[in-house]
Amino acid sequence: MRRFCHIPRRRRAAADPYDRQPPPEWIEPYNDLSDPSPYASASAAPPTPSPWLQRVVSIVLRSPAATLAADLRAFCKAFLLRLSPAFVAAAVRSPQLLSHPLASLQFFRSLPNGADLLSHPQHLLNCYVSLLHSFAHSREATPDAAGHARQLVAELRAHGDAALQHLTPSSSASLIRSLAALGLSEELLWAWKAMRLAGVEPSRLIYNCLLDGLVNAGLLDTAINVFDAMSTEDQVRPDVVSYNILIKGYCRVGRAHDAMARLSYMQEQAKLAPDKVTYLTLMQCHYSEGTFPGCIGLFQEMEERGMGKEIPQHAYVLVIGALCKDGKPFEGMAVFERMLKRGCAANAAMYTALIDAMGKFGREEEAMVLFERMKASGLELDSVTYGVIIHCLCCFGKLDEAVACFRNCEEKGIAVNAIFYTNLIDGFGKAGMVEQAKEFFEEMMAKGFVPDSYCYNVLIDGLAKAGRVDDACALYRRMEDDGCDHTVYTYAILIDGLFKEHRNEEALKFWDAMIDKGIAPTAAAFRTLARGLCLSGKFSRACRILDELAPMGVIPETAHEDMINVLCKAGRFKQACKLADGIVNKGREIPGRVRTMMINALRKAGNTDLAVKLVHSKIGIGYERSGSIKRRVKFQTLFQ
Repeated sequence: MRRFCHIPRRRRAAADPYDRQPPPEWIEPYNDLSDPSPYASASAAPPTPSPWLQRVVSIVLRSPAATLAADLRAFCKAFLLRLSPAFVAAAVRSPQLLSHPLASLQFFRSLPNGADLLSHPQHLLNCYVSLLHSFAHSREATPDAAGHARQLVAELRAHGDAALQHLTPSSSASLIRSLAALGLSEELLWAWKAMRLAGVEPSRLIYNCLLDGLVNAGLLDTAINVFDAMSTEDQVRPDVVSYNILIKGYCRVGRAHDAMARLSYMQEQAKLAPDKVTYLTLMQCHYSEGTFPGCIGLFQEMEERGMGKEIPQHAYVLVIGALCKDGKPFEGMAVFERMLKRGCAANAAMYTALIDAMGKFGREEEAMVLFERMKASGLELDSVTYGVIIHCLCCFGKLDEAVACFRNCEEKGIAVNAIFYTNLIDGFGKAGMVEQAKEFFEEMMAKGFVPDSYCYNVLIDGLAKAGRVDDACALYRRMEDDGCDHTVYTYAILIDGLFKEHRNEEALKFWDAMIDKGIAPTAAAFRTLARGLCLSGKFSRACRILDELAPMGVIPETAHEDMINVLCKAGRFKQACKLADGIVNKGREIPGRVRTMMINALRKAGNTDLAVKLVHSKIGIGYERSGSIKRRVKFQTLFQ
């Protein structure tokens, strides 16, 4: 019987040369097999991408992170492919993955043959540079972008010089720009050092990227050192961008004086003309610090240099706001009209600033005309604008219109806030309509708005001025119960109200309570107290309290003048003279200055006869003798 050797089915199939599968084929990213490095030359023509590149990128974008590795292995196995290191680097830097850094990172971690990259350090470096660029590009939309970038830099550093020696000027610029954008200052300085060790000479672009990163990280002193190093190299001397970055750094830390000094050096020594970014940065700095003349002067310089058509809209917002806050609304209006003629569109912030300034100047007609122009322009009116309009209407005494505007905002669904209510409470309080003011206050509380100290103060002020001091004191206690801090203005309002009701001792108790709480009195607060004491005949006590303020650092320069003016205005000229004698006798003021105070106070009070008599007398500055004793002529002799 013939015997057959049993060969297993699987072995027979493998032994069959016609059934044997070929080995996986390496695929390159481009049809041009030379595959130039993406960072080698910016001027080189882009090669034609391989069709496989788009298919792999599509898999990366549509596959969940949990199955991406398996999907890539299945794809490579089905088509007998093997991804070359150059292919991986090209896929990571593809434009489609630029805005998907997490997917790109997952692809990098899930490579079927990731070990091949380790033997190609240039492509490995390009992958890391591209990933960092992707995280920097999408940092705002990517959770913990800086954390992922920091981890990538740590891995790149762990690979050592093998990868970093392949740094080129372009890849160095990309690396430094990405780390600067992500705010990774330590990693940024490491990349700078690695670039220099790799023999890459920094370009002006790289220097500027480094400067920007250091400034954004708050390392201004280091940025200044880098800038100074740039200034010593002829090929990469600082340009306008370099100066703008450094000026931005100065402005961020409130060193406006140094920023302006750099501007002067830039113009006079470096012979560079500042651009709109330079001016805008400095204008914003001056505006934020409240130095409005500086902001206005920079804008005028822009106009003088013929940059009218280049001036950005935000520069107009700043200068119009600065002019309004500096008490020059009509100049702000002139700038506004010039802006419109130049073709620059107005925005809500400009209209709001101008309307607010006109309202504060009592220019009702101009404010309302601007409001109508704003509505006609099609701009959307927000809660800030409506808040200003309501404030203006309250200032003009048009309380019914202010309430109607407020209710209209509620009906339109515009988000009203505590400021709306505060303006209405203030308006009704100043008009003596305290019941309506209280109703708005209670409505405000019922709707969940928490009143601040200013809101409490305006209602307390309205109650006190209406003679309802007890209600004002009750609100003071409620303010404390609600956990709202009392301010010096709270006490000044109550002290003034109590003195007007001749409740002098209670007023003094509030003054003592303010001092005990550690609230520093202002000159205005003392003026209120001194006026009440002087009118109640207790000007000696006012002088004593004035002496107690000096150790606290509170020295009202016009305190004595204010007290004399109060007494003269009230027709209490003899008491004013007695106070003047006390001031001179205790050496608190120069006699000649006290004499001038008295003359001016008498003149303002309409008593010119006494003022003229004082001018032609030796009171305050002359002496009279009684035997061998020499005494200064007292002010009280004015009535003898």
